[in-house]
Amino acid sequence: MPGNMLKIIAAASMLIDHMGLLFFPDQLWMRAVGRLAFPLFAFFIAEGFRYTRSRMRYLLTILSVGVLCQLVDFAVNRRVYLCVLITFSFSICLLLLLDKALSASKEQSGEEWFYMAAFVVAFGAVAIICHFVEVDYGLCGVMLPLWPSFAQTKWGKLGVFACGLVPLCLLAVIEGMTIQLFAFGALLLLALYNGKPGRPRLKYFFYVFYPAHLAVLWGIRFFLQAA
Repeated sequence: MPGNMLKIIAAASMLIDHMGLLFFPDQLWMRAVGRLAFPLFAFFIAEGFRYTRSRMRYLLTILSVGVLCQLVDFAVNRRVYLCVLITFSFSICLLLLLDKALSASKEQSGEEWFYMAAFVVAFGAVAIICHFVEVDYGLCGVMLPLWPSFAQTKWGKLGVFACGLVPLCLLAVIEGMTIQLFAFGALLLLALYNGKPGRPRLKYFFYVFYPAHLAVLWGIRFFLQAA
């Protein structure tokens, strides 16, 4: 299965999840389906980082859309809640430093200690932010796209990615959100991934879909409440 199809599945599950959250809170199956979205998108953040021509542009694109979403969310809800695009922005920052450290280690350039120290400092900063500010999926969510960096083969990546899902789901269960266990279903879909993007290219699909579907759903809710 190509990456584009999996991204569409992730987007559809996210849409179902948010529809359930806003309009059908008693329909738990909608929230269960929605648990597939985050791990699928997290995996393809790692894939996008690996294959993009400009990693800095990749980061800035996601961060820019995330900041725009945050400004709108703050204006509407008057809260400080960092959305999933900010979560993934943190992930990419850490990926940049981790990749530098791993590359320097392979080349034996002697710079690996500098980049590893920078990674540890950045990780600490993200951990502090996640502790004091509500970040979507928290520190475990930030770390999830990093796990595939520690493997080379398809099954190796899927294995370490599954390991990354364990603490994410375990913390959710401890907090009473047992429904998060449905996130493991994403592993079955990722097992079908053939490593190809597919056609047509959906390079900016998620960046547009995320704010667009939220705007439409919140707009519908606003008009229903006003009616």
